[in-house]
Amino acid sequence: MQGNATPGGRHAPGSAHHVRPSEANSPTPSAAALAVRAPSAAGAAGGRAADARGTSSVARAPLAGLRAWLVAAAVLCAYLLPGVLGHDPWKQDETYTFGIIQHMLESGDFVVPTNAGQPFLEKPPLYDWVATGLAWLFSRYLPLHDAARLASALFAALAFGFAARAARIATSATRWLELPVIGTVALYAGSLIVIKHSHDLMTDVALMAGTAMGFCGLLELVIRHAGSANGANAMHRAPANRFAAPLFGLGVGVALMSKGLFVPLVFGATVVATLVLYPACRSRAFFRSLAVAALVCAPFALIWPTALFLRSESLFLVWFWENNVGRFFGFSVPTLGAENDKPLFIWRALLTVGFPVAPLALVALTRGLWREWRAPGVALPLAFAGIGMAVLHISATSRQLYVLPFIAPLALVAAQAIPRLPQRLHTAWDYASRLLFGAVAALAWVVWSLMSDHNGPRAALQWLGRWLPLDWTMPIEPALVLSALAITIGWVGLLPSLRLAGKWRGALSWAMGALVAWGLIYTLLLPWLDVAKSYRSVFEDLNRQLALEWNDGDCMASVDLGESEAPMLYYFSGIRHQPVAQPNASACTWLIVQGTRANPPALDGEWKPFWSGARPGDEQEMLRVYVRTPTPPAATRLRP
Repeated sequence: MQGNATPGGRHAPGSAHHVRPSEANSPTPSAAALAVRAPSAAGAAGGRAADARGTSSVARAPLAGLRAWLVAAAVLCAYLLPGVLGHDPWKQDETYTFGIIQHMLESGDFVVPTNAGQPFLEKPPLYDWVATGLAWLFSRYLPLHDAARLASALFAALAFGFAARAARIATSATRWLELPVIGTVALYAGSLIVIKHSHDLMTDVALMAGTAMGFCGLLELVIRHAGSANGANAMHRAPANRFAAPLFGLGVGVALMSKGLFVPLVFGATVVATLVLYPACRSRAFFRSLAVAALVCAPFALIWPTALFLRSESLFLVWFWENNVGRFFGFSVPTLGAENDKPLFIWRALLTVGFPVAPLALVALTRGLWREWRAPGVALPLAFAGIGMAVLHISATSRQLYVLPFIAPLALVAAQAIPRLPQRLHTAWDYASRLLFGAVAALAWVVWSLMSDHNGPRAALQWLGRWLPLDWTMPIEPALVLSALAITIGWVGLLPSLRLAGKWRGALSWAMGALVAWGLIYTLLLPWLDVAKSYRSVFEDLNRQLALEWNDGDCMASVDLGESEAPMLYYFSGIRHQPVAQPNASACTWLIVQGTRANPPALDGEWKPFWSGARPGDEQEMLRVYVRTPTPPAATRLRP
């Protein structure tokens, strides 16, 4: 039986009717197919009409690809920009990070990270350097903090791009927009911890990007050298790519200069595990690749640490010994905080804030993926994440944030759960996501309408009063409202195409819903969030009180002023505090004390209360400013 002609002129069997060559190895259509076919899917009927559509699709192919890329670019912007632009630095990590950036801009000192006048050696300064450069470039068009926060959008985009590259390598996808590729990125970007922290002004976003780069390079190296060994499909032997080894070294270097030694050491342990698992990697060619990676990584590992050591040996020890070694073994935890004192804390964090990637990775293993444990696309992500999580489990310090670098590798494992689950489960996940995030979207619009009406009823919003001020009317900002409308309309417009995504419909629906929920909250409700979380209103009120009292040459001492509050005092008031252990240890006229509302400090009589303030909605923290008054001389007794 004669088949139908394919676009290349060859004849395909009748059973292969309408299957494109690029789709022959995949049960699901590509993203380009979704973007083009969604509007006309309902009208697909009849063999001749299908043939006509197949013929005309040749002419529409470039347009289809362009449309798919435009949709992808719009989705990326809708994901990255809300939360990056439009608000002041927020406590906890954003404020001290911005303090370092502001110091670099003003002083030109790029060696010693300094926050509000105090050396801050918790992390290397790569993120701060990039953010400082972007702040310098774009501060004429954006507020300084927004321009600096563009670094997070840049590093997050790099992380997603290299996660997509790793997915292409692992699945042997021929195009960037095939569903296994964009589905893996959707799982990664839709994870709760990634949504939250990829928009923050913090070095962990650079760590996330460096990890994705390094893991992509390592995966490509292993697949190139191990090929189809150990049960891997022969298709997985990647063509030679001379950039894989430099990419591996670059990623490790970026990770080192973003957060320190932890992730680079995990990469080193993963390389050792690779040598054990794959005899084909115990070759001169593989070791030459590792040498190239080491050469690329060397400038990151040597230049700044050497410059810091030459500047100050004591500061170098603070970074290397206290903030790297001490955090693991625990001798610096009483000073630096974040004690790991809860049973199985880091594993519970991975399964909760790592949703849906971490649970899906477990599902994939329990549904038979463990049998492919020697395939590079399975073994390397599990080895990397397993080693890292084991180290975090026994470490003396831990935060939920520390699982962020392991989400991208685990997304490769989680993606392999999708074809192993029944179609009805993916359909249920799709509709559950629509219901959940549709309710969140509707709630965001309702809350915005109530809070933007000065006389609107607020009783229904009492449950939000624990975190946000209810006695405040939200201004209507046209740019934010139009952005929210565009996000809402775009989401509704893309929903019908999900039925063409096959088993990926649930994962894509979750990611799209998470995007719209985040986007609406960080556009419609952003002014409300900002007034509650920013220190601008606090220190602007202090400025008004100080305007007539502050004299040239005055200084302000501080007691217990936090690393988050001090840079905001300088940013909004221009006052650089002088920390002291006791109020009388300073000769300054002014004193600022950070404490709680219920427990004002007991000071000597020479300190008179001048001002107090807190962020709206903050029922715990209180900042108090005192002014020194001369102590009257003791009364002299008159002799009779």
